[in-house]
Amino acid sequence: MTFDQAAVAYAEDGGEARFLVKISEQLAGLSLHSITPQIVRNAAKKAYPTGAASTRNRQGITPAQSVINYAHQQGWCGPIRVKRFNETKPQREAVGVDYLVALEPHVPVNMFALLLFLHTTGRRVSDAINLRTGDVNLDTAIASISKTKNGDSAKASLVPVLVDILRELPPRNGRVFGYKDRSSIYDTLKRACSNAGIKYLATHQPGRHSFATALANQQWTSKAIADAGGWKSVRLVDETYIHTDNPAVLATAVLGKNWSRASGEGK
Repeated sequence: MTFDQAAVAYAEDGGEARFLVKISEQLAGLSLHSITPQIVRNAAKKAYPTGAASTRNRQGITPAQSVINYAHQQGWCGPIRVKRFNETKPQREAVGVDYLVALEPHVPVNMFALLLFLHTTGRRVSDAINLRTGDVNLDTAIASISKTKNGDSAKASLVPVLVDILRELPPRNGRVFGYKDRSSIYDTLKRACSNAGIKYLATHQPGRHSFATALANQQWTSKAIADAGGWKSVRLVDETYIHTDNPAVLATAVLGKNWSRASGEGK
């Protein structure tokens, strides 16, 4: 059994085929038994010679490893585990309400409402785009998300100012915020950021990142933040999403309160 034969079987059995072509071109004709982790790493490099480590991992190593481990489940070969290329994590910024205030005069009202939803709920932009008029109850200020990226349903609580905006916002395309997909957001948002004289940060940083950071600065635990924003991984919140404004000051504030309680101050 060769890799390309296994790749076809994997795809026909419902496996993710999105990135199989390029890596299959590199491993075509090689028997599954002969493929080592280093061969897979070299194939990923050749498939994406100018690609970043994250690209080689996501589009090279991951699909190759998935095919071989699928083949292992069929009894065709042994399993494989491939060392990932070291990725440099991008520096992400968290912003406050002032960022949205600066944007408001320069964006359509439906876009401002969408950004406010992301900023105050921590939800993904796909969750916001897919919200339909029947999913939002303005009387209870609750938005019901039928299916998140994780495959779960969820509920998001709406802040009063967003509820007021949504009461006056006519739905378009049957959707609360009027957008069919995220690609129709970014060009308008880039122009708005330029006109407002602020840095362009797309939607993820003013939304999900800023949501987690604001709660961390209010001394929420990572578990509580993960629950509030719909993260399944608490570790991911710790390592990727939380950016406290001043960790030393925050730590001192927490420990100071603990000492006050223990010593009886303030009684």
